[in-house]
Parts: sequence; structure tokens; C-alpha cells
Amino acid sequence: MAMWHWISCLEKRPSTRNAEDVDTIYTKLKSLKLFGSYPDEVLLELSRYAVYTSFLGKVTLYRPGEEGHYWYAVISGSLEMLDVDPNDSDKMSSICFLKEGDSFGESAVFGKSRQTMIVTCDFTELLCVEAVQMKRIYESHKDVMDKLFGQKQDVGKEEVEEEMLDTGSQEEVTELMDAGVTLVHLIKEHFSDLMSDQRVNMFTYKNCCSGRRLVEWVMSQSGTTRSRSLVIGMWQALLTEGVLQHVLKEHDFRDDPQIFYQFVEHRKKRATVKQAPPSTTVKQAPPSTTVKQAPPSTSSLDGGATKRERSVSSADRSSVSSLLDECFDTIAHLGPEAMLYAILAKSPADRTEEDQVFIYEELQNVRAFGHLSNAVKKALAACVKLECHPKAGKYLFHQGDKGDSWYIILKGSVNVMIGAKGIVCTLHEGDEFGKLALINEGVRSASVQLREANCRFLKIERQDFKRILLSVESSTVKLKEHGREVLILEKTGLGRYLVVKGTPEKMLEHLLDEEISHVESDTFAHDFLLTSPAFMSSAAICDGLLAHYRNTSTEASQLSPEQQMERKEKVAKAVSLWIRTAGAELVKDQVFLKLLKTLQDLMSIDKLEAGVKLLTEALSESMRRSAASSLGSGLPSKMQLLKKKTSTSVEPEIRMGICMLTPYQPQDKTPIRVHTLEHTCCRLQVRLDATARAIVIEACEKLHLPSDKYELCEVKSSGEKVVLKETDVSVYSEMSVNGRLFAIPRNHPDKILPPLLDQTPTSIPEFPEHESSREIAAHLTIYDWNLFCNVQQMEFIYQIFGRHKFGKITTNLDHLLLRFNEIQYWVITELCREVDLQKRGIVLRKFIKIAEHCKNYNNLNSFFAIVVGLIHGAVSRLHQTWKDLPPKYKRKFESFESLMDPSRNHKVLRAYQCKLQPPVVPFMPLIMKDSFFLHEGNASLSVDGLINFEKMRLVAEKIRSLCTFRQGSLPQELKTHANKNPSLQFYIRELKVVDSDQTLAQMSHKAESARPLNP
Repeated sequence: MAMWHWISCLEKRPSTRNAEDVDTIYTKLKSLKLFGSYPDEVLLELSRYAVYTSFLGKVTLYRPGEEGHYWYAVISGSLEMLDVDPNDSDKMSSICFLKEGDSFGESAVFGKSRQTMIVTCDFTELLCVEAVQMKRIYESHKDVMDKLFGQKQDVGKEEVEEEMLDTGSQEEVTELMDAGVTLVHLIKEHFSDLMSDQRVNMFTYKNCCSGRRLVEWVMSQSGTTRSRSLVIGMWQALLTEGVLQHVLKEHDFRDDPQIFYQFVEHRKKRATVKQAPPSTTVKQAPPSTTVKQAPPSTSSLDGGATKRERSVSSADRSSVSSLLDECFDTIAHLGPEAMLYAILAKSPADRTEEDQVFIYEELQNVRAFGHLSNAVKKALAACVKLECHPKAGKYLFHQGDKGDSWYIILKGSVNVMIGAKGIVCTLHEGDEFGKLALINEGVRSASVQLREANCRFLKIERQDFKRILLSVESSTVKLKEHGREVLILEKTGLGRYLVVKGTPEKMLEHLLDEEISHVESDTFAHDFLLTSPAFMSSAAICDGLLAHYRNTSTEASQLSPEQQMERKEKVAKAVSLWIRTAGAELVKDQVFLKLLKTLQDLMSIDKLEAGVKLLTEALSESMRRSAASSLGSGLPSKMQLLKKKTSTSVEPEIRMGICMLTPYQPQDKTPIRVHTLEHTCCRLQVRLDATARAIVIEACEKLHLPSDKYELCEVKSSGEKVVLKETDVSVYSEMSVNGRLFAIPRNHPDKILPPLLDQTPTSIPEFPEHESSREIAAHLTIYDWNLFCNVQQMEFIYQIFGRHKFGKITTNLDHLLLRFNEIQYWVITELCREVDLQKRGIVLRKFIKIAEHCKNYNNLNSFFAIVVGLIHGAVSRLHQTWKDLPPKYKRKFESFESLMDPSRNHKVLRAYQCKLQPPVVPFMPLIMKDSFFLHEGNASLSVDGLINFEKMRLVAEKIRSLCTFRQGSLPQELKTHANKNPSLQFYIRELKVVDSDQTLAQMSHKAESARPLNP
């Protein structure tokens, strides 16, 4: 659901909202993490009375002692909570930062005055509920709201802690617990020979099984091949969850024949497990055996049905094997997290190098470590520990305690409490606390109490924290010139030095002094040349390369002839690597062509034939890969052979093994329409590299308007207006799905634009419901694969660092990113425009099957686009359609949704994507989100004015990972569909959709009216 649509409903006065408005707000709130645990009746109340407000940065919402009028929840932006000295209002200290998903201001609900000061850090959007209404909601749902607020207002401190402890002791039926309990029941019923009595330390333990045997049993029973480390992680997950326990109460699972474990009975909030038939003779039912449900046995777990049993009937399970596989799949789905816990549970001294690499990769996704260098993260990976707390209410430390650890929240949340003020803020997953006391060697400034059960933390001890800081300092080499630092290197464990930061010129000099390989894994040379547009012009690089080749310094004159030739050959290697990295666009650069001609002359004089050969091969490869048509012009004479291979009239096509798509080039022309406020328009043929200003001039000339008084803007289907900068290029490809270009007067920037024509589904072709789902998915994959392969590496650099800074087109990347939105809105459009319930159900099942085939084809971009379309508010509110969906399709869709789990920075999705073998069309929105996070979260320049090359290395690694997805060719099954069914191929490539969320909401309500509100 678009942000503007549900916010427009929030902006209405509560008394004027209709059922549709409340339903829109309710659907959005339900999808937000903050409100995930809120019951429906509370969410409906909030949907009626919540309002929207926003503030610029540095605005004070309230101060200590003021009367509270609102309860707040953060939609976007951030705020700082400050503790103000009651004796000196100018003296204040930071308590914590509130981010998206946090809530505050509960004191207003109970008539208390404000205890802290709240200031916005940047532009912030808030959801607000008046204290009177929030108090009424609280009193109507007191038991629920007490748990959500994390405290009781009418009891003492001791009673609060006691209640929290009681709450923490109750077990909730999590997906992992559910699968674990079902697995335990199956083992007891059908694999009881796994367990036996064992004597450990003079005591006999009943019904035990060794860690080694548990691992080998899963590997023998699982229908899917799983690595031993993953199976160990699965058992570690069950151990941490409390389904399994070590006989000596240790917390880590070990693959050891002498270490024994027992299964734990869970009786609180537990359900009767749906069972396969009891058997005393058969260890595993054969796949063809029909398994019927048995009545609960005396050893079964009591209560109602678990989630797994509620959603899976006995008719859906034909054997014990299928039940086992489902349990294994669910537990293995949490494999990366479980493996992390298994490794962290080890003593740092027992961790292997492979363990430390795994932890290091995990730390890359932890927000609290984002500002740290890679060297520090690697050092932390060797000493960071896991700390688990099963019960809520426990204090990690109290105010005034000595600070001895730094904590990062992996799972759960904590309350931060200061003296008589009580709870001043709540910290959630990804937040950190306790570091300040370590840095200052002081005491804790607040108490921290567990807010919920089963909290897990990363923990760094004081001595490790200090040691790492000192170690990094000692392994750093700083080069100075004229008293100023120009290059900073860090020593790695292999004895090599990595560039951390430096001046562009000194880093280029360092590159030429190092051994240069053409392999992209030679990271420094490749990373420098790939990211160089962000910090160094091509002219400056050319000058540096030429100066190094011609070096006539005293130091160079003392080198032997062989050393001088080797030095010059390094320049040739660097240039050839630069060509391979930057592609055809570099070879079109006139400054670079001048460098090539100069180097050709110098190499001819020096008889450096190897250097000429390197450049020729690099240019030839670049032309084959880029399919540029005009590269031959201006090349040195010895490279003219390349010119003959390239047509000057027709763009060569890049072959993908099954079909061809021509990459977009700056000189390509595209048709566009430019509209005016007077309801006139003109059609133009413009180059992709044409600036917005050039388009305005040409349009005004056709429309007989003064171009100096007009500017170009895009009007999206939502009504949003985006005024384009005069230097913007790739204007057409950067537009939204159904956006339009307008020439508007400069002196009336806020003039209301005429609304876009209503988007109706009448002009949209019929959905191909009679075509095979597999064939539709095949054509989606073929087209997406071609779009993905056409994207040039440098386009990512321009997009990440700000395309407006370079004046280069990113059209190939734009089309790939736009494709995700097209498919998403295609799904929503087709479901919302179908008014017949039965037909709409057929379309829904069709899309789930198409998504499944796209997933099997490794086309994650289309797969997730379809899933995102299916969870869109306009589709998710079609309750009757989803209600009639067969259980088999519901389970498939639930498994798709689980891959979209955003926790731990989409760790599940990342793990799944990484394990796929190329070719893969990756999930592009996540790739771009990561890239922008790297850019925005890390400064390009350090405070001393040096280039932060660690940031550049991370960006280059992200782009390199994309290139690995493009290896290989698509499977034969897809090739058979390449040239079949041209009408379907055209339909897939030219999708017509409605992308107005308002129109889609109306279509959705027309298909199924809004649910009635409770009185």
C-alpha cells in the first residue's frame, strides 16, 4: 500500500472517516512490525482514532514536567530522548534514539507529566492518538495493553517485575517450537530406538540420545540433502528454543557421541499434536503408506491444536516421511540463525577459522556495527559471545553498576530505566547499549530490564573491546607527505596490507606499485577502477597513468632496464583492467582515447609488444561485451582491427543463449510525450542522454512556448509531482510505470496540475488464464534475464553515488528496476479487476503457481514481485478470495511469505539467494537497498579529507556479487520456450497495469466490499 494513501486516511478527522478509510488504516497497521502483536480489536480502535503528524528536524515535542496529550508511534525518521537536569535545564544527556517502529508517550495515558525531553533528529512522521482516546482503549483492553506497554500502572515495582516474570514463563507457540514439538512426538512414536538410558557422571539419565546420533539420524531421514553443519544448527535451534536439553544443562549442541540430550515436555499453551499412526515395528512409514490420525496418547502433549496441526489435516499427509520433511524444512529455514547461535555458543578459543568467517559475515548485517571498519569486525568475530535470557523481567544491569560489557540485541527488546523516572525508552532488535561505560570506564547511567522472554544478545567484554582498539591501532601503517597523511593501510592476517583510506593520487600510485591481475578477485585494482568515478575523474587517472609510465625521477633512473620495463608493463595492465571494468563507455571518452594513442606511440618506441597486446585484447573483449557500434573511431592504428568487427549502422545484439536484447546506448532515441497545463501535448524523439533542459527546449519549440520560462516535471499516477533537474538524463527510463511528463511554468511551481486520466482496466489485455503457468513463468524469466544481463557495472556506480553527479545514462538498470514494479502492479491489477469471486480465485491460484515456477527458475526478481503484489493492501483485504483458497496453495504462499521475513535484515532471504547456483536473476530491490545503505551509512570522505576506501571496497564487492549471478546459461527447459507463443511473449514484455493505489483500492472494494465495523 502506498504511504500517501493510508496517510491521507489518517489525515481525516476521526469523526469523518468511513468504513473504507478505517479498513485501509487497519490493513496498513497490521503490516507494521510495531503493531504485529496488537489484537485486531485494538488495531480497529487505533484505526478509528489515530491521526498523522510530521515534524522537521530539531523540533522539541515536549519537555519534562509538561502535561502529556498524545501517545506516539514513529512511522519514519528518528528522535532523541534526553534526560534534563532538574536543577539546570541547559544541562542534558542523551538516553537513547527512537527509530521507525518505536513508540513513546505512554505517561500521557495515565495522566502523568512528561519525564523526558523528545527532540526530532530529522524529518519525522508520527502516528498520534489523543491521551483521552488511548486511555479509553487501554481501559477497554487492560490486560492486553499492560503487556504491550510492558508495565502496570496501578501496582508497585515488585508486582510489575513479578508479573513480567510470570508472563515470560508462559510459552508461545512459535513456528520453530511448533515444528520441534511435532518432531519430538514423531520420534517418540516411530523412532523410539533413538533414545536409551545413559549414565553420565555417576547419574543415570532416562531417554537420552547422543548429539552424533541425532545429527546422523536427520541426515539419513531427510529427503533433502543438507550439510552436516546445517543439521547441527537445526538441533542448536531446538536446544535454544527449549525443545531439547543437554543432560548437564549446557547451552551448546555438539556433534559428539559422548554428549547426550533429552527431549523436553511442553505443557503450557501446548496443543495435542496431530500424529501419524502409532507403530512399534515400523521405523519409518514408506512414502506410499497412508497415515491416519491416531487419538491422543497418554504421552501426547495437552492443549488445543498447534499452528502446524490447525493448518495441516491428516488428509494432507500421506506418510510419516512427509511430516518429518515438513518439520525439517521449517527448522532448516531458520538454519542461518541457528548456525550463528551454534557458533556463538562455542568458547571463542574453540571457534574455527570457518566459524569466525561466518560470524564476520553476520556482523555485516548488524546495524550497530555499520560504522566499524572491516578489521574491527573481524576482530570482534573472534571474541563476541552469545547471551540468552529465557525469562522477561530480569535486569541485565542496574544504574550505577560497573560497565563491563557492550550489548547488541539479536532478538527481543529491553526497557531502559532511570531512577524514579521509570521506563524512559525501549530498545529493539539491532539496537545496542552499554558501550559508553566501556569507553569512559565509568558506571552504568541507566538500568536495563528484559521486556520479553527469550531475549538474545551479542556481548563484547571490556577487555576484548580495549584489546581490539589497541590491536587495530598497532597494525595500521600511515604514510605522510609534507606532514599530511596521504595513505592509511591495515595489515591483514596473511601479512598483506589493505588500503583503508587515502588521497586518490596516492591510491593510484599504490595500485601501480602492486602486482596487477586481470582477475576481478584482485580486489584493490579492480575496486579502485570500478568505483573511481565517485572520487577521481578519468582525466586525473589518465594523467597519473601517463606520469607513472614516463617517470623520469632520480629513483626511477636507478632502476635496471628490466625493472623499468616491468614498471611500464604495469601501466598497460592497469589500463587493460580499467577497460574491462568500465567497458565501452570508457573507450568513448576522448581523454582516454588520447591516452591510448600516447601509450601506443610510447610502447612502440620501447618495443613493449606485450603491453600493446594487453590493450588490444581488452578493447576487443570490451566491444564484444558492450555491443557498442562506434568504438572503432579514434582508436590507435594497431587497434583498428576492432573497427572492422563493428557495424556503424546497426547495433549488434548481445546473445543470451536463447534470445537477444540490445542494451541501451546513450545515442539511442526514444519516443516521449510532453504535456502542458493547457491540455496540449507534443511528441518527441529524444536521445537517452538528452538532458531535461534539452527536452524542455525542444518541446517548447514545438508548442510555441518560451523555453526559458518552463521546466520539466513528472506527474505520477498518485498525483505526486517531481520537478526534474535541468541536468538530469535518462529522463524517460527513470519515470514511474504510468507517469507523464509536463512542461510547467517556472513562476508557478505549486500550481495544481490537471489530474491524470482515470486508470481503468478496460484497455488492459485479458489475463492469459488458459496459458500454462510454467510457460508464463518461463517467458517472465527469459525477459528478466536479458534485462539483468544488459546492465553495465558502471550503471550501478552512477545509481548508488547519485546519477545527477555524472551525467551518464542508467537506462538498462532503470528498466530492470521498473520491471519489478510492473510485475507487482500486474498481479494487483488482475486480481482487483476481476469481480467474479470464482474467477478471482482461479487467478490467485494461477499467480501462486507462476511464483513457484519463477522461484524454481531462480528468477527471484519476478518471484518476489508477485509475492509483494499478493501481500499488497488491495489484495490482502480480499478476505473471501483468500478464505476460499485451497490449503495446499495457502501453505505454498505462507512459505513464500516466510522468505520475505524482514528480521535480521532479511537474513532468510539473503541466505536463500546466496545458496542458489547461477544463473540467477536476483531480488533487485534488496540489492539496491543494500547498496544505498552502504553509501548513505558510510561517508565517502573521512574527517581528514581522505577517501574512505573501505566503503568503496564494500560497494565493489556488492557489484561483483551481481556479476557471479550472470555466469552460465539458462536451463534447456527455458530455451524450448524462447521462440514459442509470440503472443504470450509480447504480452509478458508489454504488461499494461494500473499503478494508482487509489484506483486499485476502489477496484478492490468493488470486488469485495469493506468488512463491517464493530459498533
